[in-house]
Amino acid sequence: MGYERMTTAQDSQNEDICDAEDSCLAAKLKHLAPLSDAEVQLLATLEDDQEDVDAGTVLVERQGKIEELFILKKGWALASRDEPDGRECVPTIYYPGDIIGLSDVPFDYSPHRVYAATPAKLCRFPRKRLSDVLRQSPRLSGMILALGMIEQSMLNDRIMVSRRTDGHLRLVLFLLQTMSRLRLMEPVLRDQFHCPLTQEQIGAATGLSAVHVSRSIKKLVELNLVERHKRFFRLSDEAGLDELVDYENRYDKLNLDWLPSE
Repeated sequence: MGYERMTTAQDSQNEDICDAEDSCLAAKLKHLAPLSDAEVQLLATLEDDQEDVDAGTVLVERQGKIEELFILKKGWALASRDEPDGRECVPTIYYPGDIIGLSDVPFDYSPHRVYAATPAKLCRFPRKRLSDVLRQSPRLSGMILALGMIEQSMLNDRIMVSRRTDGHLRLVLFLLQTMSRLRLMEPVLRDQFHCPLTQEQIGAATGLSAVHVSRSIKKLVELNLVERHKRFFRLSDEAGLDELVDYENRYDKLNLDWLPSE
């Protein structure tokens, strides 16, 4: 598939990713385990208050009081904080179907600043409404817990790769994890995706400088592992990338037999 054709198809998929769903969060959870109609409708109550925001819109201020959460329906968002030298650090990237702020629920104040990295569509809801959903459905409680466990495993993978001396491997893991998370909501994705982040933002998410990101992309292209056209990445040898970092897709081979039944 040529890049020009790929761009058109990809943009169309991004537009429609949650438009036909009663609940974007339910659409994500369905890829982990089946949901009943009642469970879908319960999750849909979290998505009543929908709004569009521009790129750069701050959703949560660092050290701001946590009073609401968001479900991201379209676009990308970043959790960010500044390092002592002023450089940005991005510990979390949010994609469609994610609950923005879920990891911060135990705290009174947010440890991160969260902002829209692209134009985005999201649904905000009071933090207390999450407890209503968890109380009414032990099964949904378990599935949201499972999401947190998966994300923790992915973070552990990032920590392990960051200990290796070859910095370009951090970019490899970033590409593979991003593809895995996007495929969860868009199973039709084959070997390429649109990455709206700047090289500085990719560096903030991988612990690399923008210059090192550029060099790492060039190295992967020279090795015929990756192709890049503007802000599209194509994983031309995904198996080879997997081998470089001993990659495990944490959304595969799940055992959710422990989930409570309704």
